[in-house]
Amino acid sequence: MKGILWSRFLLAASLCWGSGAGLALAAPPEAGPEGAVVHGSANAITVNGDAIFNHVSRLAASSRVAGTQNEYNAVQYIKGELEKYGYTVTLQSFTFPKFTAPSSIQLTIEGTHGLASQQLAPQALQNTQGGDVSGEVVDAKKGTPQDVKGLELKGKIALIEAGQIDTNAKIANVADQGAVAVILYNPSSDTPILDTQFSTLSLPTVSLSGKDAQALKQKTAANGGPRVRLSVQGVAAMAATSYNVVATLRPNTTTTTSDLVTVGAHHDSVSAGPGANDDASGVGIVLEVARAVGGTQRDSEVRFLTFGAEEYGLYGSQAYANSLSSTDIGRFIGHFQLDMVGSKNSGTLGMYTVNGQKNVVTDLGATFASRLSGVIPYGRFGRSDHVPFYQRGVATALYTHSPAEPEYHTRYDTIDKISKDKLANVATIVGNSVAEILSPTTPSFKRYKDFFTPVNYPYDPNPPV
Repeated sequence: MKGILWSRFLLAASLCWGSGAGLALAAPPEAGPEGAVVHGSANAITVNGDAIFNHVSRLAASSRVAGTQNEYNAVQYIKGELEKYGYTVTLQSFTFPKFTAPSSIQLTIEGTHGLASQQLAPQALQNTQGGDVSGEVVDAKKGTPQDVKGLELKGKIALIEAGQIDTNAKIANVADQGAVAVILYNPSSDTPILDTQFSTLSLPTVSLSGKDAQALKQKTAANGGPRVRLSVQGVAAMAATSYNVVATLRPNTTTTTSDLVTVGAHHDSVSAGPGANDDASGVGIVLEVARAVGGTQRDSEVRFLTFGAEEYGLYGSQAYANSLSSTDIGRFIGHFQLDMVGSKNSGTLGMYTVNGQKNVVTDLGATFASRLSGVIPYGRFGRSDHVPFYQRGVATALYTHSPAEPEYHTRYDTIDKISKDKLANVATIVGNSVAEILSPTTPSFKRYKDFFTPVNYPYDPNPPV
């Protein structure tokens, strides 16, 4: 059956959002060539943009920092909604290291040849190590293995530009070469980097504005590297408790497969704002897709997940992925991750895998999107809760919009920036992809390419943030 095109079963889109209205992919015809797999009408789902928006509004009433009462209140809300839809819901608790902000930070360019010392205005990165160090500044470019190869960094402070690879990897690369601290910067930003998605950093790490960092970089080029002193004081860590929400729905048909598919988002936010887009939007879609999928015929198991402590370093998804048995890993078809999927001010929808390669999750998403709003691209990105699933060998992709909205990780990430159209569009694509895996009219998706030819969809080399 390989090579049967889904174009035989074009799915028409109804784009109506109003009170009680939703977005659906119309059911394809049931008839087909003898022996062909025909996609059954029972699993064409309808989602309600208003309902998703209401979930987002409820969750974004306040920040939901991991380990706080606000986060726990959000967890209880999510659990209650999923139980209404008929799911068996459990809470998975886990501990993670929660750092207090430094009590003082100083970054000083030490004066030489009669010149006075110069004070800069750094911002400590979350989960930085404390310390009081001094050393020559070395331009480590973007901190890639190629950038640091051959650099003499022992006892020195690495100046690193953001981008290209994960920040933790940059810091590990320069630490391996003997660096004692890191100064990070974004050359196009007027402010220091305020990103909070860092797990425990291995060195004292601060950020500077692009202007200050470029000036420091020029001094490095002119003078062979000025000496600076970095003092990060008052850093403390304590064990905090957060939760994952795990909602399970079993097959409801007489003929079943052992297949398992999961959909996830993170329910915690940064402290700076209420996180309407990051990531109440993803949780709202998880809840609405769970409701819609609950009304379908299913020959496979589906789990809907929300994770805690993503903003502290993917701790919730790591805890969940590590708890999966080898049997469950063997059952997996794929994991769909939703993060920042509703802002009016963000770019276009894309699907991102850790290794930059297509898989069943992107094949299904691109194909259903082509029936609705046009083909969406895939790309490479490894900074969200899909990473721990990939590390366990699960096919997975992150659904998000690129470029990210300017309100990212600020107090302006509020409900007024959320688009019902974007929410409903993503929910329809992901929901129908999941429903297709669950449908009793398709065989086990372990060999999906034997009966499904995906549309062609392009690679986007630009990361979403």
